[in-house]
Amino acid sequence: MFVLNVDNLSKSFDVRGNQLKIFSDISFAVKPGEVLLISGRSGVGKSTLLGILSGLDRANSGKIFFKDKDLTAMTLNELAELRAKHIGMIFQSFNLIQTWTALENVEAVLMHRGIDAAERRKRATEILEELGLGERLANLPAELSVGQQQRVAIARTMVHRPDLILADEPTGDVDEETASEVMTLLMERVKKDNISMIAASHGAFNKKYADRELMLKDGKICDITETI
Repeated sequence: MFVLNVDNLSKSFDVRGNQLKIFSDISFAVKPGEVLLISGRSGVGKSTLLGILSGLDRANSGKIFFKDKDLTAMTLNELAELRAKHIGMIFQSFNLIQTWTALENVEAVLMHRGIDAAERRKRATEILEELGLGERLANLPAELSVGQQQRVAIARTMVHRPDLILADEPTGDVDEETASEVMTLLMERVKKDNISMIAASHGAFNKKYADRELMLKDGKICDITETI
């Protein structure tokens, strides 16, 4: 059984009356616990693809199945519930709430899942400590380094224990040493919990973390290698 199965996905935008094709007839599947790298130059549609896989955007045609559930047939509320329970997202810009502390940013993910306040705080604190931010719980994002903000974003993604992580340039904004440290922490948790992950990158993502690589180019996707 696949965690995610993408079947003949196509996306285009209307630009002043003309159709701008982003990609067409894309198909691939992701196994439980598999880390899939989608590579390609900036602007080829990697972020657009991740947005569609998460249900934040819609394809023009094709199907997406998450554990046999058809995402393309779901309502916006159903998609939001799916993300809240099963899909974690790591954005290149982190998307942290600037007026909330690190702890509050992570706790917020659990607020609509029927988890009481004490348990929410416990889970958020534990994962932030695991990522080396135990002394930074009360800090606002502006009081954290870029690498520390990235760790908060990862903690927010992992705290609800997702089945699938979608990561858009997860190491694109930090130096090589910080990226290595953060990815080591992230991958330890991914492997420990058998989480599937799709990472989109134009080159900053270290391929040693991937089980397989697909390349998005000229609107098509191809398998670069079965084993990195």
